Amino acid sequence: MKRLITYFYAFLLVALMTGCSKTDYLNAIPNNSVALVSMDIAKMNGIDNQTLLKALLHVSNLNTSGIDVSAPVYLFESADGNLGLCAKVDDAGDLQKTLDNLASKGICQRLKEHRDCQFTLLNNAWAIGFNDDAVLVMGPVTATSYTNLRSQMAKYLRQSEEKGILHSRLYERLDSIDGAMKMVARVDALPEKLIMPFTLGAPVSTNPSQIFVSAKMRVEDKCLVIDGRTFSFNAKIDKALKEATQTYRLIQGKYMFTMSKDDVAGLFVNVKGDDFIRLMNENRGFQALLAGVNAAIDMDNIIKSVDGDMCVIMPNGSDKGFRMKMCAQLAHSQWLKDVDYWKQSCPPGSRIRDWNQNAFCFSDGKTSFYFGVSPDKQFYSGGSEEDALIVLTQSKNPIPASWQRLIEGQKMVMVMNLEALTDNQQGVGGVSSMLKPLFGEVNSLLYRLSE
Repeated sequence: MKRLITYFYAFLLVALMTGCSKTDYLNAIPNNSVALVSMDIAKMNGIDNQTLLKALLHVSNLNTSGIDVSAPVYLFESADGNLGLCAKVDDAGDLQKTLDNLASKGICQRLKEHRDCQFTLLNNAWAIGFNDDAVLVMGPVTATSYTNLRSQMAKYLRQSEEKGILHSRLYERLDSIDGAMKMVARVDALPEKLIMPFTLGAPVSTNPSQIFVSAKMRVEDKCLVIDGRTFSFNAKIDKALKEATQTYRLIQGKYMFTMSKDDVAGLFVNVKGDDFIRLMNENRGFQALLAGVNAAIDMDNIIKSVDGDMCVIMPNGSDKGFRMKMCAQLAHSQWLKDVDYWKQSCPPGSRIRDWNQNAFCFSDGKTSFYFGVSPDKQFYSGGSEEDALIVLTQSKNPIPASWQRLIEGQKMVMVMNLEALTDNQQGVGGVSSMLKPLFGEVNSLLYRLSE
């Protein structure tokens, strides 16, 4: 009996140790990371689920690379802005051979030991460090700053569970999401041009660092589809964000054909204007977007008249001036009675002139804004006459039907053309080039608000 009890406790101890070892490698991820993405390679569908590691290590077969591909790979952004990857080491000797092979080809530097870990610089841009448990890749880094980053990574690779990501609210939230590819990120960790829709509903004084987005991700028809929701660890902000979601109704799909594949971005909602105007007025991004026309045109009154589908589009070239396009179903057009007053009260140097039936043009020498109401009570507008006239018609080069199906029936959808953003240097830099090693040929991002 004593021997049986001894065997039982020994078995229990081994089981516990084995269970712990499955996540030991995550201790290398900094606890204060502002973004965390988990990719369970074994469960991912629809893409070459080993693309990232194959591209990183310049190998065609990962089975002998030294990395355990059965364990999820984690991407993160540290508090100081470094991007990182963390994977589980299967065999440190095999990983060393893999990197030695890269060094012989001039792809990385020769491995050097530092604080009981092995390090190298890959492509003069990415620092790689590993021990028996984890491999970290961080950067981008310059040759002059590599030494400092290496010391920081050595600290991460040796830190205890209490100081790693497992003891963070970010990981706790990520672990609660069921999905092969999932993300939790602080909103201000996202590219600037992506932030605005995520902050809708937050109190006006809210710092974006207090807002987070949690989401499942997948790739469909060269589009990264993100089903997520925003939240905050601040109870007051979180309550406001949740209440804001009640403003959105199901999108009927009236303007899905309006967005072109060449446009930079599109925001689709179905709202009652009286409710939605509060969200817009408390959102810095929307206020900045409308700053050029708000001085002469009462956009609040126009938004209040909306009742139904609404679409806001940023066309190609909008980084060179105000070119926002907007269309919406209206409950009424009573604000047309105020246009004469708007004409008389225009700031010096600007004017509003008649352009078409129930249609007008505002200009101040720098900005032009064409807007009007169609006979069937639809608002239409654009930064040029051409943009305004085509906004209610089907685009000659519409977004794919598969994307349109992802929009209809949702509460709020944002579509972003990553190629156009990069081409126009919209502050996103090389987002598409960063996503390519992760997901293959991804050229667009579609975010849908989930419950």
